[in-house]
Order: sequence, then C-alpha cells, then structure tokens
Amino acid sequence: MGHLVRVRRRPSAAMVVALVALIVASGGTAVAASQLVSGDSLIKKNSLSGNRLRNRSVAGSKIKLGSLGTVPRAAHAATADSATTAVNATSAASAPIAKLTYVTTTFTVPGDGTATTGTAPCPAGTDVTGGGGSIDDTVNGFFLGSFPAGKTGWSVLYEEETGGASSATGTVYAICAPAAATAP
Repeated sequence: MGHLVRVRRRPSAAMVVALVALIVASGGTAVAASQLVSGDSLIKKNSLSGNRLRNRSVAGSKIKLGSLGTVPRAAHAATADSATTAVNATSAASAPIAKLTYVTTTFTVPGDGTATTGTAPCPAGTDVTGGGGSIDDTVNGFFLGSFPAGKTGWSVLYEEETGGASSATGTVYAICAPAAATAP
C-alpha cells in the first residue's frame, strides 16, 4: 500500500504581507483606544472639542468656574463690589438710604364714630418713602387707610365706635429720606 505524503506548502508572499498588515492594523486600533480611555472614564480629558458635545450634556457642576472668562458686557461689574460713590451722593455712606429719619405722631380718635386722620410730617428737606400706623383700642378702633400725604408726610385714617363713651389714641409712623437735589 502506498503512503500518502503530505506536502507542506509555504504561504505565498502576498499572504505574509496581508497577515502582517492585519496584525499592524489591529494593534494600531488597540493603541489608539488605550490612549483615549483614561482610568474609569471612557474618554480622555481634553480629547473632545465643544462642538462635539450634545446640548445640555455638561452640567454646571462639571465646569471649573475659574476657567471661564468675563462676559464682555459685564467687565465693569467687577468694580461694583468696591464702589465708593453712588449716583447723586458724595459717597455710598451718604446715599439717602443711609440717612433715613423716622417720625412718630400721636393723635386722639373720638369715640363717636367720626373718621379721623392723623399725619406724621417729614422734616424739611426730606421726602416720605413709606409709613404706617397703629391704634391702642383693638376692639372698637377701626383702621380705614394708610397713605402718603403728598411727598412730605404719611397719614392714617381711623374710626372709634364706642358711642362717644371713650376715645382712642392713634399713632402715625413716617419714614423720611433726604430729598433728591434734582427733583423731577
């Protein structure tokens, strides 16, 4: 009987070149992928540009605020924290809000049901910015209104319903600030 002889053939040059190219190509992909992956994240830092991100995919907590520049229209806002002057005032400390005056006036509200107005006038050179009032008889005394008396005072309107047997004391409070140098 005859023996079968196996013939071992060598791969052709084209096959060797193709195998080498396949190994090099797959090795290059692995190297590129290992360069992008960093630790437990999928993409290495600074490997994507802003136009490659989806809208609203980066939350504010992920942004380093120090890396952001100043918005051009807000460049002068940085000095607002250290401002020493205010409009129509020589300094921020002398601005009208720093020089408020509180005025209190008391008046008698008769017990016959007559509506009575009391007014707290502001000192000369000041304008009223607000006010209010109170009455000592919270059972029979009725508050009817609270309003500015022009630019220079605050008024309240009360009524006392005791049938004339007694009266009550009303109090008016006015909050006054220096009048502007150039009133409109």
